Amino acid sequence: MRENEAMPRRKGRRTPSFILVITVTGLLLQVRGLGQEGTVSPATAQDYLKRGERRAGRHNFDGAIGDYNQALRLKSGYAEAYNDRGHAYYWKGEYLKAIADFSRAIELRPAYPNAFNNRGAAYMASGGSRARAVADFDQALRLKPDFRNAYVNRANALGLRQWRRALNDFHRAGMHPERAVLAAGGASLLVIVAGCLTIRASRRRSVENQRRLSRTGVG
Repeated sequence: MRENEAMPRRKGRRTPSFILVITVTGLLLQVRGLGQEGTVSPATAQDYLKRGERRAGRHNFDGAIGDYNQALRLKSGYAEAYNDRGHAYYWKGEYLKAIADFSRAIELRPAYPNAFNNRGAAYMASGGSRARAVADFDQALRLKPDFRNAYVNRANALGLRQWRRALNDFHRAGMHPERAVLAAGGASLLVIVAGCLTIRASRRRSVENQRRLSRTGVG
């Protein structure tokens, strides 16, 4: 299974203010940039799943959903198809449908870390309960302790209210947001110091000019 980082929202859609990282099965990252989907017509549920993933990789989410629907007609208990269709609904901004599909995937396969992570991301994107989102990320990490995306998502769900836990999760994911904050703070400090020095130099020049004018008898 491959992992896919969340892409920027389309114009006109509400953009979550936090980072979301969601996961799908198959070859979603590998197929980006390919020109053709292939000439062989799908014959099995897996064929439709793979073509759906290729279409989703090109942001053709409606076409992908059609393929996932067909995969589910051929194989009604196909957890991967529910997970991937949920992913497509997520990017269309249809979060309730996404949550329903991720939930169905979990019912079919209780030990499915990707589906738990994805549902948590959908809870957050929909403006739903952060507690439910955190619970899903917790379960994803219990099932897959090295799941980097779930650490990132849980850190964003915890936010400033539990910043120590959030920072620890970012560190486990190999991210160090505090460094950016310190760098930004250092840059701001330099600007302030430079401004103060400029003001001080300006005042010094003003005083010197006044003294010079006094000595020449002007004013």
